[in-house]
Amino acid sequence: MSPDVVYRPPEGLRTSLDDFRDRINRDFGLSLRDYHDLHDFSVRRLNDFWMAVWKYLPVKASVQPSRAVEESMTIDQFPSFFEEARLNYAENMLAKDDDSIALKCISEAALTPREVTWIELRELVRRCADAMKASDVSKGDVVCVVGGSTDLSLALLLASASLGAIFSSFATDAGERVLLDRIGQFRPKLVLSDSAYQYNGKRHDISQRITKVYSSIEKPPGASLICTSVETPDGWQSLETFYRRGTGRPLSFEQLPPSHPLLVGFSSGTTGTPKGIVHCHGGLTINGMKENFLHRNFSSPKEVYYHYSGIGWILWNIMLGALMTGTTLVLYDGSPFYPSPQRCLEAVFAAGTTAFGAGPRYFSELQKANVNARPYTKNLKMVLSSGAILTESQSKWISAAFGSPCQISFSGGTELCGNFIDGALNLPVYAGEMTVKALGMDIDIFDAEGHPVKPGESGELVCKKPFPNMPCSFWNDPGKKRYSDTYFSTFPHVWRHGDFIRMNSETRTLVILGRSDGVLNPSGIRFGTAEIYSIIEREFADQILDSMCVSQQRPSDDVERVFLFVRLKEEDCLSPSLDKAIRDQISKDLSRRHVPQYIFAMPELPYNVNGKKLEIPLKGVLSGGKEFLAKTRNTAEEKAVLHQYVPYHEVERLLAEQKGPIKAKL
Repeated sequence: MSPDVVYRPPEGLRTSLDDFRDRINRDFGLSLRDYHDLHDFSVRRLNDFWMAVWKYLPVKASVQPSRAVEESMTIDQFPSFFEEARLNYAENMLAKDDDSIALKCISEAALTPREVTWIELRELVRRCADAMKASDVSKGDVVCVVGGSTDLSLALLLASASLGAIFSSFATDAGERVLLDRIGQFRPKLVLSDSAYQYNGKRHDISQRITKVYSSIEKPPGASLICTSVETPDGWQSLETFYRRGTGRPLSFEQLPPSHPLLVGFSSGTTGTPKGIVHCHGGLTINGMKENFLHRNFSSPKEVYYHYSGIGWILWNIMLGALMTGTTLVLYDGSPFYPSPQRCLEAVFAAGTTAFGAGPRYFSELQKANVNARPYTKNLKMVLSSGAILTESQSKWISAAFGSPCQISFSGGTELCGNFIDGALNLPVYAGEMTVKALGMDIDIFDAEGHPVKPGESGELVCKKPFPNMPCSFWNDPGKKRYSDTYFSTFPHVWRHGDFIRMNSETRTLVILGRSDGVLNPSGIRFGTAEIYSIIEREFADQILDSMCVSQQRPSDDVERVFLFVRLKEEDCLSPSLDKAIRDQISKDLSRRHVPQYIFAMPELPYNVNGKKLEIPLKGVLSGGKEFLAKTRNTAEEKAVLHQYVPYHEVERLLAEQKGPIKAKL
């Protein structure tokens, strides 16, 4: 049975996708009728498709390519795209140079938008690039930023890109260990950081944390720590001092091979040190244009796009790509629920927002607060969702609360800085389902043996052919061994993404069923269990023998919740003081978003015979209960331990029936 339709395209709607399909038909003598025909062309004739994208969209390049890709090469051979071309991501991002509005900046302290014109943005980028150049930043040097979603953070990214330097950004609430594990992999020439930030109405001083991190990492000669806040701590340089290094150089853009590194995003750290995923100028330029011109239909200067994201999340970089179309971006720095969900929402829509994006967790909180956005959404054309699964009930609620706009639920990740699954304004949207395979992405669904499954069956999300926004490398990964092991060790010559997915056999829409590994994703912020375990082992070894961290998302749950189970050394129940200490330490070292919703003491944790934690089966028990356990292929010994966790499938009932702390019982 088909799910409910939550959006139908208006009669007579014509989009950039329609124009592009007509162009393909005309240039290649074809008769592609709809999106699915176009997608089929885009993956069967890879070189023709990507060359058509390059020619159709306004790519700025000093040297034009004669070929997009060598189609005979497999995805695990890492073929280069547009290798003859020379371009710069920042030049393409600064799409305009006039007095129209590029940015509308909002913060908790100033909900009235501060407008930044394209000329003003370009000048801010010029000042930053001039100061960087005077600081001896050049191609291949690393620039790290710890800050909020502001015009300055954006300008620092574009300034770094203009010089051919490599950029990496982190949210202000990132804990000390998060920063050390990531920035510590570089030898950054510049670290630019806020010394304090406001979130949910409270001021948080992070100067000591940043000072400690900076003093702990390796740095090249001439490195600097620069304060991007008003108050400059001792030992830091002020932003004005940094600007004064400049000599008034005009803004210019290094013309680079498409494979030149642009930025580094980080994986969740599931199996140890987080992987630094390196993205390149060409991939993010051409894929960003494809997604924003074609999938988003951002082709008018009247478009205003807001997507809630901090700068430590790859979604921020994905969102910024809308600038390449001349779209105005709304940047918001702070809690989306301050001073209230309704007031913040009102401020965002007062900026003229036509495309509104957030994660399912945000929409769930709005729904709980009974927020009605309809009074503000007269200009709204689409609602975008990413970072986790948007459920059927959430999708229906969005349709009711936001006035039935087009819903685009997209999915990709840090590895792509883009999407495998996307949407389109000229297609219907079904509640809880993702609309289309993204153009140029040859994705499929495989069973455990590496065979395509039938429509309606679930399996592993894979990609069978290369795409331009593949990571150009992993940081500190000579020979691309870690890169290959991560994506190409399961199925020969095929990218395994790590999601379980199903295609609806009637609608051809897609449903992501969850992660197929141990990555946690409670608020759209993916992180790994290893980050939690390291804190428990480091800080609580005198009280806790072992721990296991998994998530739960039952069919009735709108969002994923994280459980932490611990084996205590002596007590049979978790004391309130230890519970609080664990939560406080995780918040300090990682962030508030990493703190588990539930922490319980257990007498045994499930392991297999090889000593590997059974995280995935435990997640299945929490999400599926005894029905899941009955279907598993675990050994009798393993099932006996997992059976102890069945009551936590209905954790609300367990807590209601239990007075006081839950004891660890065999």
